[in-house]
Amino acid sequence: MGGMKIVLLGAAGFIGRIAASFLSARPEVRELLLVDYNIRDAKRFAKSLSPKCRWAMADVGRSPELARVLDGVDAVASAVGPCSEYEKGVLLACGERGVSAASIGDGTLSEDDRREIHDSFRRKGAAAVSGCGMMPGWTELLSAHRLRGEVKPRRYLFCSLDRFGGYAFLRRVAKETGGDVPPPPGAPPGCYFRMGEDLFGLPAGNLTGLSRRLVAGGHRTGPVRRELSAAFLFWLRRSFADREGAPAAAAGVWGERENGGGVTASIVDPGGRLAGLLLAEAALHLAVAKQEKGLLPLPALIGREEAEGMASSGGGKMAFAPASSAG
Repeated sequence: MGGMKIVLLGAAGFIGRIAASFLSARPEVRELLLVDYNIRDAKRFAKSLSPKCRWAMADVGRSPELARVLDGVDAVASAVGPCSEYEKGVLLACGERGVSAASIGDGTLSEDDRREIHDSFRRKGAAAVSGCGMMPGWTELLSAHRLRGEVKPRRYLFCSLDRFGGYAFLRRVAKETGGDVPPPPGAPPGCYFRMGEDLFGLPAGNLTGLSRRLVAGGHRTGPVRRELSAAFLFWLRRSFADREGAPAAAAGVWGERENGGGVTASIVDPGGRLAGLLLAEAALHLAVAKQEKGLLPLPALIGREEAEGMASSGGGKMAFAPASSAG
């Protein structure tokens, strides 16, 4: 029987559900195995989605449990978080079995980890890609295909907390987000904060005094306080009132040219679907890219025209423009 068999890890989560919807609708996918630790949600979701969907429970932090769902698989799509805890183990388990894999990623892999993962996949003749979300993910596609090396880019992620991200994402926000900064050029209006070397923004309507302290103050507290901050954000998210017209998510890159003048590239995601779409498409590419081996850069897998087509089909909009100031 023809067609692909794809395994989706973290299928009951925010990104996982979006990726599952895209993958189950693709005619080349013969079977989609939805894997999650919460088997009840995975089973209910699989039954509601498509007859081609199956379900399984696995703790992906345990390699033997993950290995048992990889038999006869063409590719794995991993939406499991937090990536700092699970991504390396998931990718190594897939590499050791020679199964190509795409991971949502969040940029936490060190250079040593990336080399180890790269070697694991090369030895088995398979391929992998990390960072298939909004940032990293769409920001890397924008940098490669729109900025084209003209500048050393900086990045931002903007989101409406009631319509984007799951608990693992909120943990990252509570852990990494710092003090206020000016909005980056071309970004949606709102309040922006440092997130490591990047910027993170929210619509102004989200920022009551409590949510502002939770978002911008978590990095100064201990791990228990950060977990509590993430939990409060998760519990309160549906009550946040966004500014009218604010997208579910947006991401962008910007910088200054050597000869002067700024440049920006961005993508707006009104429905919060583009991260899941990118993960799904990356997995489908890897399922057929048998000549590629090792840990690949995302822009080498998905070209400019395809990225623009994906953005359009997912309801998003790309933009590219010179900026008078890239601050």
